Amino acid sequence: MSAVVCVDFGSTFTKASLVDLDTGRMVASASHPTTIETDVLDGFDACLMSLAEQDARATDAEVLACSSAGGGLRIAVVGNEELVTAEAGRRVALSSGGKVVAVLAGGLDAARFGELQAALPDVVLLVGGTDGGNSSQLIGDADFPAQAHWSGPVVVAGDVEAQPRVVAALTGSRTPYVTADNVVPKIGVLVAEPARGAIREVFRRT
Repeated sequence: MSAVVCVDFGSTFTKASLVDLDTGRMVASASHPTTIETDVLDGFDACLMSLAEQDARATDAEVLACSSAGGGLRIAVVGNEELVTAEAGRRVALSSGGKVVAVLAGGLDAARFGELQAALPDVVLLVGGTDGGNSSQLIGDADFPAQAHWSGPVVVAGDVEAQPRVVAALTGSRTPYVTADNVVPKIGVLVAEPARGAIREVFRRT
């Protein structure tokens, strides 16, 4: 990978740039009115086509997106512990186009759930536990928004073996959710794209 596409979905315009990773220089740029009447990705596709006309690398380049519309999508991250899962969740959230307004680790309790509510996130990214590992905290963290009948969407990207129990709790409380592969399926491995895609799906619905 020699270049990356950086995109900002703004309230009025969608802006995109192609950045050369070797030099750090912007080698192509494009903008298009944000297409909220149809699908915000229509404007992105138009920008990408323009970038590709300027530099063919844009066609296959990794895309890093954010949104400045209405201040951006506000994301809160809830993870098992600070240094691994919560940090992985924070990195995923930052690279998915949102603004991270809270990172909570160590298990939700009444005080931490109060912090979560005070942060006023548009979406909660719930992570934690390696696949097949200790799932009790992920399940416990899901119980708080479920019991509170949390109205905003929750992206569940933790231990895949625990996700059915998490989904059952959220479904029972009618809390909207999207599931994704675990961001840390095993220690030392970060799988970001499925969770990024889930957050982008939420962004398109918001």
